[in-house]
Amino acid sequence: MSNPHNPSDPDQTVSQLVQSLAQSAESGRALVEGMSVFAKDESLRFVNLRLERNGAALDKLQNCHGIPGLIGVQQEWLRDFLQDYASQGMRMMGAWRGLTKNVIESAAENAADNIDRMQHQASDVAHQAEDAIHRAGNAGYQAAQQADEQIGNIAQDMNNNYIQH
Repeated sequence: MSNPHNPSDPDQTVSQLVQSLAQSAESGRALVEGMSVFAKDESLRFVNLRLERNGAALDKLQNCHGIPGLIGVQQEWLRDFLQDYASQGMRMMGAWRGLTKNVIESAAENAADNIDRMQHQASDVAHQAEDAIHRAGNAGYQAAQQADEQIGNIAQDMNNNYIQH
């Protein structure tokens, strides 16, 4: 029978492990969901930015004069293009770094909680074993005393019988 108040109960230990795994799975699901939403939002923001810049470049191309004007618009578009992609890369790396840090901190917290719980359970089991050994020692001592008394009584009876005969 399992005792819900006994921390060393195997059923409770398994239940706590399952609960811990479920929490980890839920954290992982939430992380993936958050990453997906962030990636979608960032992608839309970036695509809109690039569409605006491309539209502005097309407007400038319609109003430029000659080869020098065309080269100037092309250089500006290329500069913005490289700058936007570099900025987007930095934004994404920063976001992933923050997410990774949060995941590692959460995993470390869960691991520390599990280790603490397991240490408490091991301590409780050790105390229970110590109590059982102590009770067994007391029972053995009492049994030895009773055996000694019985042997003494038998010896006394034999002594009395020997003297009477």
